[in-house]
Amino acid sequence: VTDRIIGSYYYLQNVQPSVNGLNFIPVLEYSDSTNWKTSKQTNVIIWPGNSLVSPTGRAILKGISLRIGVIESMPFTIVTNVIDESGQNTTKFTGYVPDLIEMLADKIGFIPNIQLAPSNQTYSGLIQAVVNGQYDIVIGDVTVTATRRELVGFSNAIFDNSLRIIMRKTPY
Repeated sequence: VTDRIIGSYYYLQNVQPSVNGLNFIPVLEYSDSTNWKTSKQTNVIIWPGNSLVSPTGRAILKGISLRIGVIESMPFTIVTNVIDESGQNTTKFTGYVPDLIEMLADKIGFIPNIQLAPSNQTYSGLIQAVVNGQYDIVIGDVTVTATRRELVGFSNAIFDNSLRIIMRKTPY
């Protein structure tokens, strides 16, 4: 609604299903002189999925262990065998991809379990490994095709090439 003499006035409305179609429920009000304010009418907000809990905008992964498949590919993922403090031979991952995983784990709170894909693993095999639940995600330079897109979800490019994050479309 606009009042041309005094100024503009707006409602932010929550669209809710009803037996008669859709209801538009006022949530916030705005006028030139006051900024956004909670609507004078007290109404419950219905969020997507008919939930009363507001979405966070991202998956909640805090404390979840993710099996992350990676491909050895310099300088993105560099694999070295090192002897740890207890004398055990361990694999160390360095490079762009492990750094990205560490940064995402710090921000999102998941526990990374980085797993090196076998050197003879094909790209189609990596896709199947995600589909079959061997990996939760794969990070690598996998080409997006229509067939692969039917099986898994792809992120946007995370580097100016075909390096992408691949995830299962549905839980298993």
